[in-house]
Amino acid sequence: MRMLKSWMNGSRMLPPWLALAILIGLQLASLPFLINIHFNNAGDIYSPADAPIIQLRESLFREFPSDEALIALFEGDELFDPAFLGALDRVARKMEAHPSVDRVLTLTTIEHIDETDDGFEVALLVDPDDLTARTPAEWKARVLDDTLAPGTLVSKDGKAVALVVRPKVLKESLARRDIAIALAAAIRGEKLDAYQTATAGTVAQTVEELRSLLRDSATFIPLTVAIGLALMWWVVGRVRPMIIGGLAMSTVVAVSVAGIVVSGQPYTPITAMIPTLMAAYTTATLLHLYAAIQRARIALLSRPQRIARALSETFVPGLFNVLTTGAGLLSLLWVDIPPVQTFGLSGAIGTLMVFLVVFILVPPILLKWDTPRWPRRRSGLAHARHVAVAMAVFSLRNARAVLIGTLLLVLAAIPLAMQLKVESNLIKFFAPDHSISRSIERVGTKLSGVTTMEIVLDTPERDGLKHPATLARIKALQTWLEQQPEIDRSFSLVDVIEEMNRAFSGEDLGEQALPTNRKLVEQLLLVYDGNDLYELVNREFQRGRILLNLNVHGANEIGQVIERIEAHLRAQPIPGARTEMAGYGRLFSDQEDLIVDGQVKSFASAFLQILLLIALLFWSFRGALICLIPNLAPLFFIFVVMGATGIALDVATVLIAGIILGITVDDTIHLYHGYLHRIRKGVSPVFAIVRSIESSGRAVVAISIVLIAQFSLLALSDFRPTAHFGMLCAIGLLAGQVFELLLMPALLNLRKRRV
Repeated sequence: MRMLKSWMNGSRMLPPWLALAILIGLQLASLPFLINIHFNNAGDIYSPADAPIIQLRESLFREFPSDEALIALFEGDELFDPAFLGALDRVARKMEAHPSVDRVLTLTTIEHIDETDDGFEVALLVDPDDLTARTPAEWKARVLDDTLAPGTLVSKDGKAVALVVRPKVLKESLARRDIAIALAAAIRGEKLDAYQTATAGTVAQTVEELRSLLRDSATFIPLTVAIGLALMWWVVGRVRPMIIGGLAMSTVVAVSVAGIVVSGQPYTPITAMIPTLMAAYTTATLLHLYAAIQRARIALLSRPQRIARALSETFVPGLFNVLTTGAGLLSLLWVDIPPVQTFGLSGAIGTLMVFLVVFILVPPILLKWDTPRWPRRRSGLAHARHVAVAMAVFSLRNARAVLIGTLLLVLAAIPLAMQLKVESNLIKFFAPDHSISRSIERVGTKLSGVTTMEIVLDTPERDGLKHPATLARIKALQTWLEQQPEIDRSFSLVDVIEEMNRAFSGEDLGEQALPTNRKLVEQLLLVYDGNDLYELVNREFQRGRILLNLNVHGANEIGQVIERIEAHLRAQPIPGARTEMAGYGRLFSDQEDLIVDGQVKSFASAFLQILLLIALLFWSFRGALICLIPNLAPLFFIFVVMGATGIALDVATVLIAGIILGITVDDTIHLYHGYLHRIRKGVSPVFAIVRSIESSGRAVVAISIVLIAQFSLLALSDFRPTAHFGMLCAIGLLAGQVFELLLMPALLNLRKRRV
């Protein structure tokens, strides 16, 4: 206990060379992990590894191809000329040679069933080795008459053609980027870029997110550090404390990011916000220490006395700041989305590093090497002090009015907060004029929706999907599916069997093309010697898929489609088959439930932990409530802004509640700690409030300025979830500052009157 007190009052410190060595050692120890960081934004990483949808997808990948795709769309009047078709085929062959590509689907690579004298044969839809065998008009007619091509590889008017690159089952976004780069190069090499009007698909989406992640990291991390250093210069007016602060920030950021690598998790757009958060939080904590040193300098204390007094004022509040902020971040572990959990854990580790660096390592370094006397001028915090004091005085003089006004404002804003929606929408991840957004719309308009989903059919016995009754029910299901406005197209083994039967019979069977005789089904399958069928059903005919293309992109809309399909299947089940929804659309939709459940648990956990920690610090449950109430107001205000502007709760904005509550309560702790300290010395309550605001409030306002500025940088990201996170954090911090300086003095004043 005596040793702890000696650390708290600054009478015991590490040797300065040891403190510096630890700082540098932490950075050097982090370097190997930072080098091995891997970037990834694949859709699967946003679901727990043991989630049913992930288990189902892994099972499907062992039998069927990946449901991801990179789609290149070409438009023009020469799409069926031999020159274009030959170039298109050469692009396809180049991409098929890529080590990460499973298959390329285009007019010259997919199968078509042709009628023959003795049955049918499986041939290429467009034969690249005999392009002059037909005229462009004849090729166009053949393609538009195919079962698969219209709506997937060619528009129904024949004025747009697609090339679909299907990757192998990939776990990394960098591999997807390599495929996208290779495709762009192949298209340029064949001079088809003049025809290309869009690049879409899940691969293109994740590649754009990866590019945004890399741009944001390269831009925002240096700018965040620069803003922190600039504010330190503004506060202190000296180079050495600024350099030491920069070293502290870089150490905390390096260790926090290294923690992501150690955990085995990838660097995603979610965890990419850790450096900004940690740099901002380190700056804020340093400014509390520097402001205390500045006050001691104005009091004409010697250099050792300045450091000792600053530590005695800030050590305990700083410790509980770290604990409350860490509690807010750790509450994100309740959100069952791995990148969000990694963000929370890495952030909590970072906050502990902030305390170690700022209160253990920085003071002896300052004492040893920051030898020139700090100037006795007023720091850049002086103007902030006047603002803080003015707001506090207004609150004290109008305490009841402030509290009643706040309550009325909250009640009036409840309808707006109730408009908050939980939604993730792929097409809204970027602005409408972004290339990927335009491409998704273009492909959806010319072909079919790019949101993929599938219905998995499992039968208990081999050849279970050969029964005519089962096939008939699958066809009936597909007929119903294609009547749904959100579903552009469905495709299954039924479509292939019908095409074979039409060719085999040599007649126009119309809607009666599906065989009703088991022997005929088996005969057709026996003759079939292609491969496309086995992307829809396994060779045991025990498991099959109905592939769906949806024209909706939001998790809510996809979820509604899934619920409707499941209800239909319950009412009209397929005999002898168990059905289950799968595909990228199902994966995306399932995140909604994870976000809602996680947000409730996360907020409740953060609130309770922080409430208990503050009550422990001040040995007062009432004091803890006084500290928390001003910090709940900005959270409500954020939800009001989200409801009013239509910003949804998604994988990025779900982080905000825990972060804002954890950070804003830090300043409240400093103010309340100063208030109690003066009360115990016999100072009158009103003077104690004003003096605490005057002393700590200027640092609080200035720190809010830097935090708002640093989080506002993220609002410049072209990846909207990141931009919304940064903007809402900045708004929350600003609202937190206003509510803190208005509500807390009013609450303390009312408490004083009651006592």
